This record gives sequence, C-alpha cells and structure tokens, in this order.
Amino acid sequence: MMEWWSGLELIQQIFVCVAVPATILLIVQIILLLIGFGGDSDIDSSTDTDADFDNDVSGVDSSDILSVFSFRGIVAMLSVMGWMAVALLDTPLPKWLAILISVVCGFAVLVLMGYVMKAMTKLESSGNINVTNTIGKVARVYIPIPPNCNATGKVTLTVQETFSEFTAITKHNETIKTGAYVRVVSVDEAGTLLVEPLNNNQ
Repeated sequence: MMEWWSGLELIQQIFVCVAVPATILLIVQIILLLIGFGGDSDIDSSTDTDADFDNDVSGVDSSDILSVFSFRGIVAMLSVMGWMAVALLDTPLPKWLAILISVVCGFAVLVLMGYVMKAMTKLESSGNINVTNTIGKVARVYIPIPPNCNATGKVTLTVQETFSEFTAITKHNETIKTGAYVRVVSVDEAGTLLVEPLNNNQ
C-alpha cells in the first residue's frame, strides 16, 4: 500500500485524499439505505429519520435546482471524480485534460443522481402520499428557510411511513437554519408546507 502511495504523483495523492473518504461515505450511505436506517428520531417520537433522501413531492420551483446538489450526490461526485483522476493521470493524456474529464464526469454523476431521485420521487408521490397528512407533524430543516415567506427552503419528515423532502416557507421573522426542527402549520395548493419553529430561538 505504501509503495503504491509513494509511486503516485502529488496531484494523484490529492485526488486519492478526496476519493477515499468520499467512497467510504458513499458505501455507508448505501448500507444505511439498504437496511432502512436513519440518523435521528423526530422530536414528537414519530418515525422520522435524518437521511438525505432527495424526495420532492411538491411542484417545481426555483429551489428545485438545490435538490440536485444533495449530500449523497456530492459524495458520489467526489468519489467518481477522485478515482477517475487518479486513473487518467497515469495515462498519456495531458494532466489538464485528465483533470477536466474527471471533473466533468463527477458533475455528470451529481446531476444524474439528482434527476434520478427526482424521477423516483414523482413515481412515488403519484401513488399514495397525501401532503396534507404532514400538517401538525414535526419536520427537520434540510435547506434553510428564509424569513417572512420571502423564498422557499426544504424540510424532511416521515409521512405515511415514507421519508420525504418537502418545499417549505415560514412566516417567522428569522431564517430557520439547517438542522432546526419545525412544525407544519398548513399546506398550500402547490404542496408547499407552511412551517413554524418549535421555539422562538430559531
């Protein structure tokens, strides 16, 4: 292993340092997904879990592009980009071209994963998810929610035994940050959740 490492150029070692942790995280995510395990339980003792599923059951809006840049997608991008760069830098290709190809392939994986998850969500949401069933439930903020209904953010929660991501707005006068817990107050016709923080310290 040390011989392999010492035989790499500096730029290859940098890409290995990117690819190895990303690959480990990706494997862990796949294992957790296969066994249906999530990170956190919801505050109200429901079955909500803290995983980065890219399920969007609301309509398309300006924040949808953010769902492409999910944690899982970024991890996959770094893993593919890193290992491809290490491999291509061993070929006769110019270094700049090898790196460019690796970056392009990494971003392609990121976008592909985002749209595959979105397509899967549409199939799922067209089946049996009723967004109004989120009213009164506690959710966790995934993408920060701007104050005073100025723009949308994202929240995650379990509804009808399905862990999902929803577009959300708030009338609160401060931005509700990622990781904060909120309660769903209502749902509009587009499927956007109106949420409020569980306390006034958000």
